[in-house]
Amino acid sequence: MSTKSQLRLQLDLPASYDYGTWVRHAGVESACNRLALWSVHGGRLWLSSDVAAGKTHLLRSLASEQRTIALLDIQKAEGSTSWQLVQQWMTHLERHSMWLLDIPAGPMPVAVAHALFHTLERARDLQRSIVIAWRGDLDELPPELSSRLRAMDQALLHTPARDDELLMILRSGVSTLQWDIREQVLQAMLTYLPRQLDILMPALKELEQLSFEQKHKPGPAWVKQHLIRIASELQPR
Repeated sequence: MSTKSQLRLQLDLPASYDYGTWVRHAGVESACNRLALWSVHGGRLWLSSDVAAGKTHLLRSLASEQRTIALLDIQKAEGSTSWQLVQQWMTHLERHSMWLLDIPAGPMPVAVAHALFHTLERARDLQRSIVIAWRGDLDELPPELSSRLRAMDQALLHTPARDDELLMILRSGVSTLQWDIREQVLQAMLTYLPRQLDILMPALKELEQLSFEQKHKPGPAWVKQHLIRIASELQPR
């Protein structure tokens, strides 16, 4: 008698960026309210945070709700000049009245920084409302860009202070995985790992990957072993 086993697809499930999976807690309440006002009245807004706090999710949720808003996911764009980047971006942005620009956290390549400055100037000339989502050090930016960001309204997102809110965010992340994850696994993650989303979310995906590679149904001992290993790898050497 043959047995059937469920095979894992070799593709990640598409991430769900909607308000149904967005966890609105005290740390993001103010920024959410400010972004809601922006979607009605417009303006120039810089959305930031001290650590990973869900800016990308929030922007995509908003863009999916309103067709008048253009969302631009800005990557490192290696090999492109600032002028080439501006031309590429404007092809996507110019026909919309409101712009959302999502920029990877950390140091910004010089070409991207200069292109962003010119895009802000173009938004002003065309009377477009704009949101910049970026987390990084202003002092490392070209002075013309850093001065523009300082002049914008700023809204800060913060990570949850309570475990129940962190667990809600982890549960929303589970929806993109192909793994039947029990609540005890999520609880264990908060026990053995720092309570930081940029650590917890990749760790969740790593556990899923290992469970399929090892064909191992994750029990408490297995989960604990790998979480302790992940935590040790985070320690500075």
